[in-house]
Amino acid sequence: MKWKKRILLLALFLAVFAAATLGGAYWMSRGQPEWYSHKQMDPAKLEAAAARAEQQMQRTVSWAQDQQAHEVSSSRGVPSTNPSKSIDVSFSEDELNAFFRKWDSTFGWSKAYSPYISEPEIALRDGRIMFAATSNDLGSVLSIELFPRLEGDQLRLSVWRVLAGKLPLPGTFMTRYRQELEREIRARLPEWRRGAKIGAQDGANTDAVTAAMGELLIDMLQDRPAPSVIFLPYSMQNRPKSLPVKVTDLRIEDRTLKMSVEPLDARSRTQLLEQIRAAPDGSAEPNTAIPSPRD
Repeated sequence: MKWKKRILLLALFLAVFAAATLGGAYWMSRGQPEWYSHKQMDPAKLEAAAARAEQQMQRTVSWAQDQQAHEVSSSRGVPSTNPSKSIDVSFSEDELNAFFRKWDSTFGWSKAYSPYISEPEIALRDGRIMFAATSNDLGSVLSIELFPRLEGDQLRLSVWRVLAGKLPLPGTFMTRYRQELEREIRARLPEWRRGAKIGAQDGANTDAVTAAMGELLIDMLQDRPAPSVIFLPYSMQNRPKSLPVKVTDLRIEDRTLKMSVEPLDARSRTQLLEQIRAAPDGSAEPNTAIPSPRD
C-alpha cells in the first residue's frame, strides 16, 4: 500500500507543479517588460522631443543638399566648397518615440499595423534596440529585442529574443507569425517596387521606402545582412519625403541611437532604386551592398 500512496503523492505533486508552472507562465505572459511604459508624455515634452528630432533631420537634409550641389558643380567643372564627407546624428528614446508618433500620422503607418498591434513603443539599451506593442491577437504585450551592427557595408539586425509580456517565446512558437508576416510582405512587394522612385530633389517616395524596409524586415527574420541604407523622413513645403543615406557607424549607448551617415550620390541612388525594383521575392542570397559615394 505504501507504494500506492507514494504514487498518489507524486501524481499530486506533479499536478500542483504543472498548475503552478502554467499559472506562472500565464501571469508572465500578461505582464510587460520593465521598460514598456506606454504612458502619455506631457504634450509640451512630446512636442519638444519631436522638434529636437526634426532639427536633426533638417540639419541632415541641408547637409545632403550641399553634397548634391557640390556634385552638380563638380560635374560641370565649377569650383565649389566640398562639404564634410559624413555627418553624425543621434536620437534619444523620447525623440524616437515622439518623432515616430508625428510621422506615423503623416505617412499613415498605423493603417498597416493597426489590425495586428497597438500602442507601439521604442526603447534603447546598451547595444540593443527594443520594439514593443500590444498584440491584438494574443492580448499581451509583444516585444522584440534586436542587436543592430554593421558588417562592412551591410547592416545586420539580429533578433536576440521575443517576449510575450515577460515570458520568452521559443522560436518554434514564432515560426507561424514569422511566416505569415513574410507572406504578407511578399504579397505587397511587387506593387511597392513598381511604384518606387528616388530623385535627387524629391528623395525616396513612400513605395520605395516601404519596399526597402519590407526587404530589410525579411532579411532580419532570416538573419541575413542587408544594405546599410536607411531613410530619414522630413517635410518640405508640407510634403512628406524620405532621404536615403548610407550608415557608416552605428552605436547604441546611454539610451541614445548614434549614427554616422553619408549621402548617396547619383550613381548610388540609381543602384539603390534598381535593387529595390529588381530584387526577386524569396531570394536566399543577401542583398547587394550599396557602394559608398566615395568608392
